[in-house]
Amino acid sequence: MSVQSTFFRPLSYHWVIFIAAVVLAGLYNDTFWTKIFAYVSMEKEGDKSLLFALFAAYVLLIALSIELLSVRLSVKWVIGALVVISGVSQYFMQTLDITINDMVIESLLHTNTGEIKDFLSWGLVGALLLYVALPLCLLFFCPLGSLRSFWRSSALKLALIVGYLIALSGLYLWKGADIVFAFKSSKPIIYATNPFAPIRSGVRVALDTLGPAKHFVHIGADAKLVRSHQAPSVFVLVIGESARAANFSLNGYARDTNPYTSKLKSLVNFTNFYACGVITAISIPCMLTNYTHQTYKSRNQSLYVDNILDIAQRVGYQTYWISNNGGGCMGGVCARIEHIKYYNDGSFDGAMLGYITDLIAHTKQDTFIVINLHGSHGPSYFKRYPKNFEYFSPVCEQKELQKCSHESIVNAYDNSIVYTDYFLYQIIHALKENKGIAAAMWYVSDHGESLGEYKQYMHGGLPYALSPETQKHIPSMIWLGNGFKQHYQELAKSKDAHLSHDYIFHTLLDLLDIHTQDYQKDLDILKQ
Repeated sequence: MSVQSTFFRPLSYHWVIFIAAVVLAGLYNDTFWTKIFAYVSMEKEGDKSLLFALFAAYVLLIALSIELLSVRLSVKWVIGALVVISGVSQYFMQTLDITINDMVIESLLHTNTGEIKDFLSWGLVGALLLYVALPLCLLFFCPLGSLRSFWRSSALKLALIVGYLIALSGLYLWKGADIVFAFKSSKPIIYATNPFAPIRSGVRVALDTLGPAKHFVHIGADAKLVRSHQAPSVFVLVIGESARAANFSLNGYARDTNPYTSKLKSLVNFTNFYACGVITAISIPCMLTNYTHQTYKSRNQSLYVDNILDIAQRVGYQTYWISNNGGGCMGGVCARIEHIKYYNDGSFDGAMLGYITDLIAHTKQDTFIVINLHGSHGPSYFKRYPKNFEYFSPVCEQKELQKCSHESIVNAYDNSIVYTDYFLYQIIHALKENKGIAAAMWYVSDHGESLGEYKQYMHGGLPYALSPETQKHIPSMIWLGNGFKQHYQELAKSKDAHLSHDYIFHTLLDLLDIHTQDYQKDLDILKQ
């Protein structure tokens, strides 16, 4: 006697579909129901009929979708795929309090092995066993009833589909207006619908990635270098990772997280600077091209245009891309650059200092260096700095941030900010030591970070418009050495102005003495 016949009675595959729909709607949507309960309690005085209508509609939509996508032979594969997608999404939505949108999928596509290791935990293993492995075993061992004749089976399937549509229509007539208003009033709700949200986002990213080939557009094709000083220019652009303005003492934070750069003269700190996106895959390509927050809508756009590194190299700068952020060329920004250097996963950012300071010390020509830090990348903030930089303790040493106290998370994060400040100071010191160059350094983070405020962690879990301020408001500072100090007053005038990544491309053209018809004066900080 088989295991299947011992523990299970054969079920019509239509019943299996309906049971799966109930389970997926009820047990794989904690984040969705939490948001819905909060909305109904606050806005609808706890209207239980609305909750019932939502649950019924959810079940019917899932069941209808599976009916349309499967036949008896494929139904277990379709349900199994939905279980895997829903189970993994459920875990990360619960632990990080995020929703699954296009930006999360794009971040996943750019995740390297080191970042994957940071997310591996016993909590993840337990969740996969409970929400994925166990349901798949039950699904696999559940025998399906014998197939009726083709015509009878087709008629039954059609009748069920029509029945689901009629039931959904009835629910819409009853509570449709309230349901639509709920989704419009609280947009994060729609991004928490599991498995619809992750599937929708995955399809959108796939269509964008696999879309028709685009023609390359040359930006700054007429660019030329018009020197404003005799000495060779060495300009260093440092791109931070997950640093937020709120935790920089230069911006008024109570803790001294900028003990090094705060002592420097000729430093302009921008207090009101904002990111183009809340994920690296959007923000880095956006800031290094002539796109803006309004025009940069997909990670592939930067693959088909020249960026500031291309233009600098074209006019004669020795151009470098140096990265400790997992390797790779984010958005193709260094695809055409001659000098590229990556550091191994797990290295502290300080591992790059020897190479960079030596490069600065011995350069005798115009040089543009772009450094991509690992900075404050979560969730393992405690791994971003050496032990002797643990100024604030105790620190969270868990990969599952929700298991740590808010204080310990902030302590670890602040230590990583101090270490970044030390790194910047070392770069500036190296630039000051070389008396034969015109030198400057610009630091700007790619995006900010959530540290558990309102139970949100890390970044990118919501569309930009709905993301919290801490994920968008970022630190940015410029140090000016010999050959650049004449720009101090121009930059200082804008230190409290509302600025963003939109200004980086055109301000760099000005600071690097590059003239081109593609330059926009209104996006140059020097000209504000």
